[in-house]
Amino acid sequence: MNGQADQAYLRTRLAILNARRRRPQQLRAMAESSTEELCRQFDLQESELSRQILDQFEQTQLQTWLNELNTLLRPLDGAERAFLVQWARRYEVLNLKALIRGKLNGLSRREIESSLFTLPGFLSLDHEPLLNTDDVTELLRRLLDTPYATLARSALRRFEKQQDPFLLDASLDQQFYSGLSHRVARLSQQDRSEMRNLVGRLVDRHNLVWMLRYRHNYQLPAAEALYLSISGGLHLTGDHLRDVLQVSNLAEAIARLPQSMREVIGDATSLVMVQDRLVADLQTHAERVLRGQHGSLCRVFAYLLLRFYEINTTNAILQARLTRLPEGLLEEALFGAFPEVA
Repeated sequence: MNGQADQAYLRTRLAILNARRRRPQQLRAMAESSTEELCRQFDLQESELSRQILDQFEQTQLQTWLNELNTLLRPLDGAERAFLVQWARRYEVLNLKALIRGKLNGLSRREIESSLFTLPGFLSLDHEPLLNTDDVTELLRRLLDTPYATLARSALRRFEKQQDPFLLDASLDQQFYSGLSHRVARLSQQDRSEMRNLVGRLVDRHNLVWMLRYRHNYQLPAAEALYLSISGGLHLTGDHLRDVLQVSNLAEAIARLPQSMREVIGDATSLVMVQDRLVADLQTHAERVLRGQHGSLCRVFAYLLLRFYEINTTNAILQARLTRLPEGLLEEALFGAFPEVA
Protein backbone atom coordinates (compact mmCIF):
# COMPACT_ATOMS: atom_id res chain seq x y z
CA MET A 1 0.00 0.00 0.00
CA ASN A 2 1.36 3.40 -0.95
CA GLY A 3 1.17 6.44 1.31
CA GLN A 4 -1.06 7.95 3.96
CA ALA A 5 -3.80 8.78 1.45
CA ASP A 6 -4.26 5.06 0.63
CA GLN A 7 -4.30 4.19 4.33
CA ALA A 8 -6.90 6.88 5.00
CA TYR A 9 -9.07 5.72 2.08
CA LEU A 10 -8.98 2.11 3.26
CA ARG A 11 -9.75 2.98 6.89
CA THR A 12 -12.67 5.17 5.82
CA ARG A 13 -14.18 2.65 3.39
CA LEU A 14 -13.78 -0.18 5.90
CA ALA A 15 -15.44 1.87 8.65
CA ILE A 16 -18.40 2.73 6.40
CA LEU A 17 -18.91 -0.86 5.26
CA ASN A 18 -18.49 -2.31 8.74
CA ALA A 19 -21.06 0.12 10.17
CA ARG A 20 -23.65 -1.39 7.81
CA ARG A 21 -22.87 -4.99 8.75
CA ARG A 22 -25.45 -6.84 10.81
CA ARG A 23 -24.04 -7.93 14.16
CA PRO A 24 -24.78 -11.33 15.76
CA GLN A 25 -27.53 -9.86 17.97
CA GLN A 26 -29.22 -8.36 14.89
CA LEU A 27 -29.03 -11.71 13.08
CA ARG A 28 -30.55 -13.42 16.11
CA ALA A 29 -33.39 -10.89 16.10
CA MET A 30 -33.85 -11.53 12.39
CA ALA A 31 -34.08 -15.28 13.04
CA GLU A 32 -36.92 -14.59 15.48
CA SER A 33 -38.82 -12.35 13.02
CA SER A 34 -41.90 -13.44 11.14
CA THR A 35 -41.92 -14.06 7.40
CA GLU A 36 -43.93 -10.87 6.94
CA GLU A 37 -41.36 -8.81 8.86
CA LEU A 38 -38.45 -10.31 6.90
CA CYS A 39 -40.11 -9.64 3.56
CA ARG A 40 -40.74 -6.03 4.55
CA GLN A 41 -37.12 -5.65 5.67
CA PHE A 42 -35.70 -6.97 2.39
CA ASP A 43 -38.37 -5.56 0.07
CA LEU A 44 -39.65 -9.00 -0.93
CA GLN A 45 -43.24 -9.97 -1.72
CA GLU A 46 -44.38 -12.75 0.62
CA SER A 47 -46.96 -13.96 -1.90
CA GLU A 48 -44.22 -14.38 -4.55
CA LEU A 49 -41.62 -16.11 -2.39
CA SER A 50 -40.10 -19.18 -4.03
CA ARG A 51 -36.79 -20.99 -3.95
CA GLN A 52 -35.89 -19.38 -7.27
CA ILE A 53 -36.57 -15.88 -5.90
CA LEU A 54 -34.45 -16.56 -2.82
CA ASP A 55 -31.64 -18.05 -4.93
CA GLN A 56 -31.64 -14.83 -6.95
CA PHE A 57 -31.65 -12.80 -3.73
CA GLU A 58 -28.66 -14.79 -2.44
CA GLN A 59 -26.75 -14.30 -5.68
CA THR A 60 -27.41 -10.55 -5.53
CA GLN A 61 -26.07 -10.38 -1.97
CA LEU A 62 -22.96 -12.36 -2.84
CA GLN A 63 -22.40 -10.12 -5.86
CA THR A 64 -22.51 -7.18 -3.43
CA TRP A 65 -19.83 -8.90 -1.32
CA LEU A 66 -17.62 -9.20 -4.40
CA ASN A 67 -18.16 -5.52 -5.21
CA GLU A 68 -17.18 -4.57 -1.64
CA LEU A 69 -14.00 -6.62 -1.96
CA ASN A 70 -13.24 -4.80 -5.21
CA THR A 71 -13.63 -1.45 -3.42
CA LEU A 72 -11.32 -2.47 -0.57
CA LEU A 73 -8.76 -3.84 -3.02
CA ARG A 74 -8.15 -0.54 -4.84
CA PRO A 75 -5.44 0.98 -2.61
CA LEU A 76 -3.57 -2.32 -2.15
CA ASP A 77 -0.63 -3.57 -4.16
CA GLY A 78 2.06 -6.25 -4.06
CA ALA A 79 1.58 -9.29 -1.82
CA GLU A 80 -1.43 -7.71 -0.04
CA ARG A 81 -3.29 -7.28 -3.32
CA ALA A 82 -2.31 -10.77 -4.51
CA PHE A 83 -3.76 -12.28 -1.33
CA LEU A 84 -7.15 -10.55 -1.70
CA VAL A 85 -7.29 -11.36 -5.41
CA GLN A 86 -6.86 -15.02 -4.46
CA TRP A 87 -9.67 -14.65 -1.90
CA ALA A 88 -11.89 -13.20 -4.63
CA ARG A 89 -11.11 -16.24 -6.79
CA ARG A 90 -13.65 -18.19 -4.75
CA TYR A 91 -16.10 -16.65 -7.24
CA GLU A 92 -14.17 -18.05 -10.16
CA VAL A 93 -14.44 -21.40 -8.37
CA LEU A 94 -18.20 -20.93 -7.84
CA ASN A 95 -18.61 -20.11 -11.55
CA LEU A 96 -16.60 -23.18 -12.56
CA LYS A 97 -18.73 -25.39 -10.31
CA ALA A 98 -21.91 -23.92 -11.81
CA LEU A 99 -20.58 -24.51 -15.33
CA ILE A 100 -19.63 -28.11 -14.58
CA ARG A 101 -22.97 -28.87 -12.90
CA GLY A 102 -24.81 -27.25 -15.78
CA LYS A 103 -22.96 -29.30 -18.40
CA LEU A 104 -23.47 -32.53 -16.47
CA ASN A 105 -27.18 -31.84 -15.99
CA GLY A 106 -27.77 -30.83 -19.61
CA LEU A 107 -28.87 -27.26 -18.78
CA SER A 108 -29.20 -24.69 -21.53
CA ARG A 109 -26.66 -21.91 -21.97
CA ARG A 110 -29.18 -19.38 -20.63
CA GLU A 111 -29.87 -21.47 -17.51
CA ILE A 112 -26.16 -21.84 -16.76
CA GLU A 113 -25.38 -18.20 -17.46
CA SER A 114 -28.10 -17.01 -15.08
CA SER A 115 -26.30 -18.72 -12.19
CA LEU A 116 -22.89 -17.15 -12.88
CA PHE A 117 -21.42 -14.20 -11.01
CA THR A 118 -20.21 -11.11 -12.86
CA LEU A 119 -16.47 -11.08 -12.21
CA PRO A 120 -14.45 -7.87 -11.81
CA GLY A 121 -11.64 -7.07 -14.25
CA PHE A 122 -8.85 -8.17 -11.90
CA LEU A 123 -10.03 -11.80 -12.15
CA SER A 124 -8.83 -13.62 -15.24
CA LEU A 125 -11.37 -16.38 -15.82
CA ASP A 126 -13.45 -15.71 -18.94
CA HIS A 127 -16.56 -17.88 -18.73
CA GLU A 128 -17.73 -17.05 -22.27
CA PRO A 129 -15.67 -19.73 -24.10
CA LEU A 130 -16.49 -22.20 -21.32
CA LEU A 131 -20.21 -21.67 -21.87
CA ASN A 132 -19.75 -22.61 -25.52
CA THR A 133 -18.26 -26.04 -24.77
CA ASP A 134 -20.27 -29.19 -25.45
CA ASP A 135 -19.41 -31.14 -22.30
CA VAL A 136 -17.28 -31.22 -19.14
CA THR A 137 -14.29 -32.81 -20.87
CA GLU A 138 -14.10 -30.01 -23.43
CA LEU A 139 -14.61 -27.43 -20.67
CA LEU A 140 -11.66 -28.84 -18.72
CA ARG A 141 -9.50 -28.83 -21.85
CA ARG A 142 -10.28 -25.12 -22.33
CA LEU A 143 -8.98 -24.52 -18.80
CA LEU A 144 -5.52 -25.69 -19.85
CA ASP A 145 -4.87 -22.14 -21.11
CA THR A 146 -5.92 -20.48 -17.82
CA PRO A 147 -4.45 -20.19 -14.29
CA TYR A 148 -6.39 -23.40 -13.61
CA ALA A 149 -4.17 -25.44 -15.95
CA THR A 150 -2.71 -27.60 -13.15
CA LEU A 151 -6.17 -28.38 -11.85
CA ALA A 152 -7.48 -29.03 -15.36
CA ARG A 153 -4.80 -31.64 -16.10
CA SER A 154 -5.45 -33.46 -12.83
CA ALA A 155 -9.24 -33.17 -13.20
CA LEU A 156 -9.16 -34.47 -16.77
CA ARG A 157 -7.29 -37.60 -15.73
CA ARG A 158 -9.67 -38.15 -12.81
CA PHE A 159 -12.83 -37.35 -14.77
CA GLU A 160 -11.91 -39.60 -17.69
CA LYS A 161 -11.39 -42.43 -15.20
CA GLN A 162 -14.47 -41.68 -13.06
CA GLN A 163 -17.02 -39.03 -14.03
CA ASP A 164 -17.74 -37.85 -10.51
CA PRO A 165 -18.61 -34.14 -10.09
CA PHE A 166 -17.99 -34.38 -6.34
CA LEU A 167 -14.29 -35.10 -6.93
CA LEU A 168 -14.07 -32.15 -9.33
CA ASP A 169 -15.57 -29.90 -6.65
CA ALA A 170 -13.04 -31.23 -4.13
CA SER A 171 -10.14 -30.50 -6.49
CA LEU A 172 -11.35 -26.95 -7.09
CA ASP A 173 -11.63 -26.30 -3.35
CA GLN A 174 -8.19 -27.76 -2.75
CA GLN A 175 -6.57 -25.47 -5.33
CA PHE A 176 -8.38 -22.41 -4.00
CA TYR A 177 -7.42 -22.88 -0.33
CA SER A 178 -3.88 -24.02 -1.16
CA GLY A 179 -3.42 -20.82 -3.17
CA LEU A 180 -4.67 -18.78 -0.22
CA SER A 181 -2.20 -20.44 2.19
CA HIS A 182 0.63 -19.99 -0.31
CA ARG A 183 0.00 -16.25 -0.54
CA VAL A 184 0.01 -15.80 3.24
CA ALA A 185 3.69 -16.84 3.24
CA ARG A 186 4.50 -13.91 0.92
CA LEU A 187 3.03 -11.24 3.18
CA SER A 188 5.10 -8.85 5.27
CA GLN A 189 6.15 -10.05 8.70
CA GLN A 190 3.73 -7.53 10.24
CA ASP A 191 0.71 -9.18 8.58
CA ARG A 192 1.88 -12.77 8.28
CA SER A 193 1.29 -13.99 11.84
CA GLU A 194 -2.31 -12.79 12.18
CA MET A 195 -3.20 -13.82 8.64
CA ARG A 196 -1.88 -17.32 9.35
CA ASN A 197 -4.15 -17.32 12.37
CA LEU A 198 -7.24 -16.42 10.32
CA VAL A 199 -6.48 -18.53 7.23
CA GLY A 200 -5.28 -21.42 9.41
CA ARG A 201 -8.68 -21.55 11.12
CA LEU A 202 -10.38 -21.57 7.72
CA VAL A 203 -8.19 -24.43 6.53
CA ASP A 204 -8.65 -26.41 9.77
CA ARG A 205 -12.43 -26.21 9.42
CA HIS A 206 -12.37 -27.21 5.77
CA ASN A 207 -9.91 -30.06 6.33
CA LEU A 208 -11.68 -31.61 9.31
CA VAL A 209 -15.26 -31.35 8.02
CA TRP A 210 -14.55 -32.34 4.45
CA MET A 211 -12.04 -35.09 5.25
CA LEU A 212 -14.67 -36.75 7.44
CA ARG A 213 -17.30 -36.33 4.73
CA TYR A 214 -14.97 -37.77 2.09
CA ARG A 215 -14.18 -40.71 4.35
CA HIS A 216 -17.60 -41.60 5.77
CA ASN A 217 -20.24 -40.05 3.49
CA TYR A 218 -18.48 -40.67 0.17
CA GLN A 219 -16.57 -43.78 1.28
CA LEU A 220 -13.21 -42.58 -0.07
CA PRO A 221 -10.16 -44.54 1.10
CA ALA A 222 -8.21 -42.73 3.84
CA ALA A 223 -5.23 -42.14 1.52
CA GLU A 224 -7.41 -40.55 -1.19
CA ALA A 225 -9.20 -38.33 1.33
CA LEU A 226 -5.85 -37.22 2.73
CA TYR A 227 -4.65 -36.45 -0.80
CA LEU A 228 -7.50 -33.91 -1.07
CA SER A 229 -6.50 -32.12 2.15
CA ILE A 230 -4.95 -28.66 2.24
CA SER A 231 -1.72 -27.51 3.82
CA GLY A 232 -1.56 -24.40 6.02
CA GLY A 233 -3.85 -25.30 8.92
CA LEU A 234 -3.42 -23.65 12.32
CA HIS A 235 -3.81 -26.66 14.63
CA LEU A 236 -4.66 -29.66 12.44
CA THR A 237 -1.44 -31.21 11.10
CA GLY A 238 -1.13 -33.98 8.53
CA ASP A 239 -0.43 -36.47 11.34
CA HIS A 240 -3.63 -35.48 13.13
CA LEU A 241 -5.60 -35.89 9.91
CA ARG A 242 -4.16 -39.37 9.35
CA ASP A 243 -5.28 -40.36 12.85
CA VAL A 244 -8.76 -38.88 12.35
CA LEU A 245 -9.25 -40.72 9.07
CA GLN A 246 -8.49 -44.10 10.63
CA VAL A 247 -11.43 -44.17 13.05
CA SER A 248 -15.00 -45.23 12.37
CA ASN A 249 -17.10 -42.65 14.25
CA LEU A 250 -17.18 -38.94 15.09
CA ALA A 251 -16.53 -39.28 18.83
CA GLU A 252 -13.29 -41.17 18.21
CA ALA A 253 -12.29 -38.64 15.52
CA ILE A 254 -12.80 -35.73 17.94
CA ALA A 255 -10.79 -37.56 20.62
CA ARG A 256 -7.79 -37.65 18.25
CA LEU A 257 -7.82 -33.91 17.56
CA PRO A 258 -5.36 -31.48 19.21
CA GLN A 259 -6.63 -30.12 22.52
CA SER A 260 -7.11 -26.60 21.12
CA MET A 261 -9.68 -27.93 18.63
CA ARG A 262 -11.35 -30.24 21.14
CA GLU A 263 -11.98 -27.23 23.39
CA VAL A 264 -13.72 -25.41 20.53
CA ILE A 265 -15.78 -28.41 19.37
CA GLY A 266 -16.79 -29.44 22.90
CA ASP A 267 -19.61 -31.99 23.11
CA ALA A 268 -20.64 -31.83 19.43
CA THR A 269 -22.47 -34.98 18.37
CA SER A 270 -22.78 -34.36 14.63
CA LEU A 271 -20.60 -33.09 11.82
CA VAL A 272 -22.94 -30.12 11.39
CA MET A 273 -22.38 -29.15 15.03
CA VAL A 274 -18.61 -29.52 14.57
CA GLN A 275 -18.69 -27.20 11.58
CA ASP A 276 -20.91 -24.66 13.35
CA ARG A 277 -18.61 -24.46 16.37
CA LEU A 278 -15.52 -24.04 14.22
CA VAL A 279 -17.29 -21.28 12.26
CA ALA A 280 -18.32 -19.56 15.51
CA ASP A 281 -14.71 -19.69 16.73
CA LEU A 282 -13.48 -18.19 13.44
CA GLN A 283 -16.06 -15.40 13.62
CA THR A 284 -15.19 -14.61 17.25
CA HIS A 285 -11.53 -14.29 16.32
CA ALA A 286 -12.31 -12.19 13.22
CA GLU A 287 -14.42 -9.79 15.33
CA ARG A 288 -11.46 -9.27 17.67
CA VAL A 289 -9.10 -8.65 14.75
CA LEU A 290 -11.47 -6.13 13.19
CA ARG A 291 -11.77 -4.20 16.47
CA GLY A 292 -8.06 -4.44 17.32
CA GLN A 293 -4.88 -2.65 16.31
CA HIS A 294 -3.92 -5.01 13.51
CA GLY A 295 -2.65 -4.11 10.05
CA SER A 296 -5.03 -2.94 7.33
CA LEU A 297 -4.96 -6.23 5.40
CA CYS A 298 -5.82 -8.28 8.51
CA ARG A 299 -8.78 -6.03 9.30
CA VAL A 300 -10.02 -6.04 5.69
CA PHE A 301 -9.86 -9.83 5.55
CA ALA A 302 -11.60 -10.14 8.93
CA TYR A 303 -14.38 -7.87 7.66
CA LEU A 304 -14.82 -9.88 4.44
CA LEU A 305 -15.03 -13.12 6.44
CA LEU A 306 -17.65 -11.72 8.77
CA ARG A 307 -19.63 -10.15 5.94
CA PHE A 308 -19.63 -13.47 4.06
CA TYR A 309 -21.01 -15.32 7.10
CA GLU A 310 -23.59 -12.55 7.64
CA ILE A 311 -24.86 -13.06 4.08
CA ASN A 312 -24.94 -16.84 4.53
CA THR A 313 -26.92 -16.49 7.76
CA THR A 314 -29.40 -14.06 6.23
CA ASN A 315 -30.02 -16.45 3.35
CA ALA A 316 -30.39 -19.41 5.71
CA ILE A 317 -33.05 -17.55 7.72
CA LEU A 318 -35.03 -16.65 4.59
CA GLN A 319 -34.79 -20.20 3.24
CA ALA A 320 -35.94 -21.55 6.61
CA ARG A 321 -38.97 -19.27 6.53
CA LEU A 322 -39.80 -20.37 2.97
CA THR A 323 -39.63 -24.06 3.93
CA ARG A 324 -41.34 -23.44 7.31
CA LEU A 325 -38.50 -25.01 9.25
CA PRO A 326 -39.48 -25.50 12.94
CA GLU A 327 -37.97 -22.90 15.30
CA GLY A 328 -35.85 -25.44 17.17
CA LEU A 329 -34.27 -26.71 13.96
CA LEU A 330 -33.64 -23.15 12.78
CA GLU A 331 -31.83 -22.35 16.03
CA GLU A 332 -29.73 -25.50 15.69
CA ALA A 333 -28.94 -24.72 12.04
CA LEU A 334 -27.79 -21.19 12.96
CA PHE A 335 -25.72 -22.18 16.00
CA GLY A 336 -22.50 -20.89 14.42
CA ALA A 337 -24.05 -17.61 13.29
CA PHE A 338 -24.15 -16.00 16.74
CA PRO A 339 -20.62 -16.10 18.19
CA GLU A 340 -19.90 -14.64 21.60
CA VAL A 341 -17.27 -11.89 21.39
CA ALA A 342 -15.32 -11.02 24.52
